Amino acid sequence: MNRKFVFTITCCLCLILQTISQEKSPINNTEKYKQFGLVWGLMKYHHSEISKGKYNWDEKFVENFSTLEAINTQENLNQLLLNFILSVEPSKIKKANDTNDLFKKNLDYDWIETYASNEKLYNSLKQLKENAIISDYYVSNKSLTKIPTFQNEKGFKSFDYKIKSHRLLELFSFWNAIQYHYVNKYLMDKNWLSQLDYFVDDFSNGTNQLKYELAKTRLIVALNDSHSYYFAKPVVDSILKFKPPFGVNRVNDTLVISWVLNKLAKKDDLKLGDLIVEVDGMDIKSFSKQKISALFSSSNDAYLKKWDERWLMMNTKDSVKVKIKRENSVTFKYIHLYKTIEDKDYSSLPFFRIEKEWQLIDNNIGYINLKTISKDQIKKAFEEFSTTDGIIIDLRNYPKNISGDDVAQYIYPEREKFIKVLFAMVNRPSLANYDEPSISIIKDPFKSGSSNSKYYNKKIILLVNHYTQSKAEFIGMAIQASPNCFTVGEQTAGSVLNIAVFKMPDGTDVSFTSMGAFYPDGTSAQRKGLKIDSFVKENTSNFIMDQYIIEGIKQIKSKSL
Repeated sequence: MNRKFVFTITCCLCLILQTISQEKSPINNTEKYKQFGLVWGLMKYHHSEISKGKYNWDEKFVENFSTLEAINTQENLNQLLLNFILSVEPSKIKKANDTNDLFKKNLDYDWIETYASNEKLYNSLKQLKENAIISDYYVSNKSLTKIPTFQNEKGFKSFDYKIKSHRLLELFSFWNAIQYHYVNKYLMDKNWLSQLDYFVDDFSNGTNQLKYELAKTRLIVALNDSHSYYFAKPVVDSILKFKPPFGVNRVNDTLVISWVLNKLAKKDDLKLGDLIVEVDGMDIKSFSKQKISALFSSSNDAYLKKWDERWLMMNTKDSVKVKIKRENSVTFKYIHLYKTIEDKDYSSLPFFRIEKEWQLIDNNIGYINLKTISKDQIKKAFEEFSTTDGIIIDLRNYPKNISGDDVAQYIYPEREKFIKVLFAMVNRPSLANYDEPSISIIKDPFKSGSSNSKYYNKKIILLVNHYTQSKAEFIGMAIQASPNCFTVGEQTAGSVLNIAVFKMPDGTDVSFTSMGAFYPDGTSAQRKGLKIDSFVKENTSNFIMDQYIIEGIKQIKSKSL
């Protein structure tokens, strides 16, 4: 007998025996909950009839949970999953093949291949995956902006976190929305699907309110999106009961005491400018990673600085051990923390600040702060600054009254495209395309400026930092398209465009960045933040003098950008 033939038959028999063994082997709770949640989510967003809203899909999840609990082998689970698919009206199927020009980095359906040995179940799942007949009950686009809108996610009426099926509904409702409709999913630190086992265990064990809220917090943190802020009161109350009688600025890996409540600070011999280099025996970077990174979703580490400065010194106890440097001395001490503080008498470091929205500085350099300035003030500023050596535009803030166009019209010679945008395709889950919003018919929001022979053609210095976020980053990208712009600062928040909001079954609204932001040359801005030409080098000795403005002046006085 041909040896090759024998070898082939032997391999096939081994595969069959292995499949039979796997199907009859015991299955743990985490695995069966995960598989059910995956199939439930695929049907929600890929099934032609379910996506019309014909079924109360949250209710279907809860109804089937008791049956799921009784399952103890993969074979039985496969049958349950197949029966679940067959329990609803068959989906209309139209296979989609036109994906060549689409963004496909978020596709993640390999889990379906694990059912290849079960022909009926496998074919059913594969057909749904490839289906292009999908309605918009659960997710649609806002007509002009193309922001994904989850208009019929209104919460689960009888939600109770004490019930396991409700907690897992919370998980899979949000997890699948992100799996199929978060355009920046491919940028996460960890693959979204690879984290699912951990999330399932976390929500399964969330039997009291604090454990439940922490599980939800960790789920949201995993998005790595600075727009996804969530900080529940039970979590706050559990870890931030006591606060210090002082404030800090984080400069590199040191906390500098920048203001103090005088009487309480004197009690612990704390002074302005003291350098806190350790807390509870940990260096600041490690302490921040343990305490802040675990609780706040962030696109990058720079964005976490603002939470470090606000929350890092708060604690569950009424005192905390710190290592403090002051001039040439180093001391270890416990400092008092307080639940409530009534003392209002405070002192602060003498930070250099420019109070006006716009003014001349350093003889012949214009300065414009975009935080509260109006359109009319910008016009007056550019008129007055027409003969200056350069202009510093301060975007270390969130502009309240202006758009990018309000600045760009004075610094562009021609109208220019300044941003390339990636949109999620709500009727094609997991896919995206570089498109234009419908509003572009009226005015393209991704172009700025206008034909202007008298545009300001001297140096424009843009100042940015970790407070530059969202709309500010969008405005920043518009300013950067000026032919004479030079950007000074540090990494920005890395969440450039508009948010989408998803209401979880328990009623919690969670935001995430709804589109992908790129420079016209294809460089991504989501997570990375804005391009920086010169990084500011602050240290604990010079930061109160505003090194950003000092560097801006230096660049204007230099011969070239």
